[in-house]
Amino acid sequence: MSAPNMNIDQRVTVSLALQRYLRAVERFEAASNEFNESCQTIREAIPRESRFVANILHRHYLVTSDREGNFEVESVDTV
Repeated sequence: MSAPNMNIDQRVTVSLALQRYLRAVERFEAASNEFNESCQTIREAIPRESRFVANILHRHYLVTSDREGNFEVESVDTV
């Protein structure tokens, strides 16, 4: 495939778009890694087959886990 003939404005636009995309990919991969690590930490920390309310930064969350280590965290308005 041959490269299309682009004028300087098109090349600059493509270059800026690619730079933005590559920065977003890096941030996405970092966030994905952090998410996976935090999920593993929760699995290791919470007791199996439990259900409780946690108060984090003045908000309440219902935390439920099963015997396989799967968990769910739901925001609740009132306790």
